[in-house]
Amino acid sequence: MTKCYSQITLPKNLDEAVLYFQQNWTTKELNDFKKRTESNAVIKLHFGTGLWIRNNWVRGKRDTALTNYFHSFGISNPDDISIIILTSLHRKLNNKSVNLDKQVEKCKAYWKPIIECKEKVKVTALLNYNKYKVSDSISIYMPVDENRNAVIYECPDISWKFKDNKDLLIKGQIVRKYYINDTSNVFFTLKITSINRTDIQVLMTPIKVGDNKEFSLRGLKLD
Repeated sequence: MTKCYSQITLPKNLDEAVLYFQQNWTTKELNDFKKRTESNAVIKLHFGTGLWIRNNWVRGKRDTALTNYFHSFGISNPDDISIIILTSLHRKLNNKSVNLDKQVEKCKAYWKPIIECKEKVKVTALLNYNKYKVSDSISIYMPVDENRNAVIYECPDISWKFKDNKDLLIKGQIVRKYYINDTSNVFFTLKITSINRTDIQVLMTPIKVGDNKEFSLRGLKLD
């Protein structure tokens, strides 16, 4: 979509959001969007019109009527909001049922394992934070990607098995324990005493024996 919007009209609900585009898009824009398959149409506009929706209707300090409308269904992620609006527009143009309940269920089903995983990661981080004290020696295990960079996998796919010839093993002594902003956002400062691979960076940062390195405990495998 190439059309520029000279004015921002902030809708209060899904019907008004869909109507906005029906009234402000050209016939050609509406027809081009309508003719595509639903998934292709929504994906194609995710970083165009979808981004415009997120920046002008969802994010920042503005009238919260639209976001409150979606929050009432348990939808708060800006991407989800823009996807539902575009999906509903496509269905409306093709004389199909918007089926908002099903769209909401699909979004919630996507986030459920991620939310549960993040809660588990937070609990494990706190357990490790309380388990160890300053001066304790610990070992940290991290998966290594194809760029020789040690990473922490994101939820919900956090399961992996350590491989001696591939992954990174760091040993060291805890010199500091602390949290940032939230008591569940916990960190160790580790004085590194040994590394099984010297050709690996940690989260894009070089490390070496003798360094004091900060580690967030969220998602970190250690013993």
